[in-house]
Amino acid sequence: MTPVIWHLLVGGAFIPTGIGALAWEQDNQLSGTLSGEYDGILQPPLTCYAGWYDERNVIALDFAMVRFSSATYSDSTSFTGVGAARLGVDYRRYLPPADAGPGHIDMYGDAGLYGVLPMAADTSDAYTQEDQASADETSSELRARIGAVGARLGLGAGYRIGGPASATLGVRGTLALTRSQSLLETGYTIGLIVVPEGALTLEFRR
Repeated sequence: MTPVIWHLLVGGAFIPTGIGALAWEQDNQLSGTLSGEYDGILQPPLTCYAGWYDERNVIALDFAMVRFSSATYSDSTSFTGVGAARLGVDYRRYLPPADAGPGHIDMYGDAGLYGVLPMAADTSDAYTQEDQASADETSSELRARIGAVGARLGLGAGYRIGGPASATLGVRGTLALTRSQSLLETGYTIGLIVVPEGALTLEFRR
């Protein structure tokens, strides 16, 4: 049996902003924190990823982080901050062998999972217990607005420029699903977003 040999892959995906992003903003669908999945900073139009590939498979990872914070030191010390970290993993399965040589078009199925870990805090030495409790409640609401988990499923194709260890220019279309949840005093609210996503990709293999 021939052992599986994994190689390094580094790539980028460009998702054009388009009129959909403008409609999203005009409809007040942004999180209001600049840190949510669809706010445009945590997931900018151009994203990068890295991973490993063999003849038929690719495992790719991506990481993004955004944070806005300020600290004040005077008669009292205060801190406010909001942000998020995004972790994602994708699995790709090539339909034909991926090492057919230069000029070959690779077709593949793609599936991915990701999570958005929220951060929000507001503390001050000048706060009373009631003030701090109110600030903590607001921070909790912000974290619920930012945090999310999601998945995507789709198809893609890439044109090999050169040999197997070379650059590949491609296109990918997926259906992305994002789920969020916020707690209420008497229960919880679940938010679900399903949107199409198209991307131009450029990958380098070694």
